[in-house]
Amino acid sequence: MQHMEILGFGYAKDPWSVYFNGRKVEGASAMQFQVLSHGYAKDPWSVYFAGNKIEGASAMNFEVLDNGYAKDAWKTYFMGRPVDGG
Repeated sequence: MQHMEILGFGYAKDPWSVYFNGRKVEGASAMQFQVLSHGYAKDPWSVYFAGNKIEGASAMNFEVLDNGYAKDAWKTYFMGRPVDGG
């Protein structure tokens, strides 16, 4: 049996993979995966919401705000989706 570590907000990992609610998060680095809050998480290369990669989001400066909102240097996101004009 694999060692499963519960990370919070629906995320868990074993030594090789990351999972969200039991579903594998494709492409996520288990060794460097970081849960942020409210469904958002990241590794050094990508940002995720509810286990889905947020295309174009910058992991380097991604920040979770309040009430489902988050931002990086270029865009604002709500529930993992870009907000128009953000």
